[in-house]
Formats: sequence, structure tokens, C-alpha cells
Amino acid sequence: FIPDSVRFITGPIPFRFGSYRRLLSSTSATIKRKENDNQRRRTVPFTGMSDVVLVCVLPYIQDARDRAAVSLVCRRLYEHDALTRKHITIAFCYTTTTDRLRRRFPHLESLELKGKPRAAMFNLIPEDWGGYVTPWVFEIAENFNFLKSVHFRRMIVKDTDLEILARSRGNVLQGLKLDKCSGFSTDGLFLIGSMCRQLRTLFLEESSIVEKDGRWLHEIAVKNSVLETLNFYMTDLAQVSFDDLERIARNCPNLTSVKISDCEILNLAGFFRAAAALEEFCGGSFNEQSERYNAVRFPPRLCRLGLTYMGKNEMPIVFPFASLLKKLDLLYALLDTEDHCLLIQRCPNLEVLE
Repeated sequence: FIPDSVRFITGPIPFRFGSYRRLLSSTSATIKRKENDNQRRRTVPFTGMSDVVLVCVLPYIQDARDRAAVSLVCRRLYEHDALTRKHITIAFCYTTTTDRLRRRFPHLESLELKGKPRAAMFNLIPEDWGGYVTPWVFEIAENFNFLKSVHFRRMIVKDTDLEILARSRGNVLQGLKLDKCSGFSTDGLFLIGSMCRQLRTLFLEESSIVEKDGRWLHEIAVKNSVLETLNFYMTDLAQVSFDDLERIARNCPNLTSVKISDCEILNLAGFFRAAAALEEFCGGSFNEQSERYNAVRFPPRLCRLGLTYMGKNEMPIVFPFASLLKKLDLLYALLDTEDHCLLIQRCPNLEVLE
């Protein structure tokens, strides 16, 4: 930058030239001072919050995206996030490794791991494509000492995997979800029921399970008193003892959600009487004369319902408590449009319809 007073000088004027020299010197010093300040800001670590404040604030940030954004602010927040993160979801099991997960989040309490893509639900991917939980189970057994809940989705789970999980985490495992998984049998579930006495959630919905016997359910009925959610909906498990279901309802006062396979509704009368805290029920089947189902009485707190293969003649079974329903699953009901309208009209408090 050259001032107008200097730009058109045709001869040497010492006084004005000296002023211009002092101006350049001052401008150069200012630029250098600003560069030094910027350099200092880049090298000085983030010290705006103490460790005590970070420890108090981070637990209130639960959303995974918010957590990820916070961890990018500085090294201290990255480290605090790694130490305080309780839950992590891995959308595809091959995007990372078990070793990296252990080093990044050593204190995890809950892990959700997804394997095969959604196309596997439509038989578009071979069964042996991949998505084995074995390396993850070994890592959980050896290093994740705080883990209480595991959710595997569309993965191949073997009975040996369930055995390792039960023997290593059985005393603290509270949640086990095998969502649309395959590769295991009721022998593995027997070990889970026998060793995981603190289990609050057992989720097996739409999993392909090799059924050998019904001992797994009996083990849960005998040894578990804290179960809250039991789900083997849309599975091929047929050797289900109704006495075991009733015993589970009596031994587990906090049982609020039960979804079962195709079991005759009439045989569940004792279970419904015992499950006083039940709020959600799905499954069952209707294989007898419709008049016989008038004697069935559902639990008083039931507000989420999904009866499979319910036809028009069996629909009156829902009418006595229809006004209490907040969720109604009619996906597998055998009803036409008029039947749907008739039933929904009796559900003024309905919030979710499937």
C-alpha cells in the first residue's frame, strides 16, 4: 500500500519519505505481532473447563452424534468421551475391529452390533456371507468388564459364542438381544438361562433357532426373578411349556413385555392371570371354536397388543379392554377393512397402529 502523497512524488522529499518508511516499519511490526498471537492461540491447549466440569457435563450428552461432535473439540474431550461413553452402535461389523473398539471405549456398558445388510431379510445374501459374532464375543469376554447389554442384529451366532458369553458375563449380563440372527440352537439358550440370572431382557425376535427341546425356558422360569422382557416372537419355537410361562410370570414381578410364537391362546389363561404387571403382549394363535375364547381374560395393565392370526370371530376378545390400548399390531391379523374400522373405533386412546 502506497499513500497518494507518496505515489506521485517526482523528486526526493526527505521528510515525507521518512514518514513513509516509519509507516512501513509500524505496519510490519503489527503484522508480525498478529502472527505471533495466532501462533500462540494454536499452541495453547484448551483450558476453558476443568476436568470436574467435563465429568459433570458429558454424562448429560447422550445422543451419539452429539458425542461424536464433542469428541472432536480437543484432545481432553476426546479422552473424556472415551472414558465415559456407555453405549455404542456399530452399523456394520466390518467397519472397525475389536481391538480398536476396546482401545477407544474401554468402559462400555452396552453394545449394538449389526452384521449382514438389510437385503439378507429377503434371502438376497448367502447364509455364509459373513457377520460372525465370534471375534466380538472373545473380545467382550476378555476385556469389556463393564458390559451389561449386548445386541446382535442379522449376525451368525453359534452355541459356543453363547456359552462363552454366559460364562464370562453371566453374573452381570442384563440384556441379550439376538435380532434376526441365526446359527444357534436351544442348547445355547439353555446356558444363557442357566448362568445369566440377572437377565432382564431376552430378545430373539425373527431369529432362526434350531429347536432341540424346551429346557431353556424352564431354566429361565426356575432361576430368574428379574426378567422384564421376554421375546421369541416370529420364531419356530414350538416346544413351549405353558407352566413355565406361568411360573415366569409369578417369579418375575416386573415382567412387562412378552412376545411369543404361535401358542394357543386358551392355554395362556394361567399366564395372563399371573402376569399382573404385563403391559405388552404379542403372538399366540386361535385354533379352537371362537366361542371358547370369551373366557380368556387379559391382564389389567395391558396397553400394547398384537394377536397373530386373529380373525373376525375372535375379535370380540379385545373389546373389553380396547379403550385402554395405546398400541395395536394388526400386521398378522386376518381382518378385512370393515373389521379394522370396527376394532379401531373401539380404541379411542390408540397412539400406534401397525
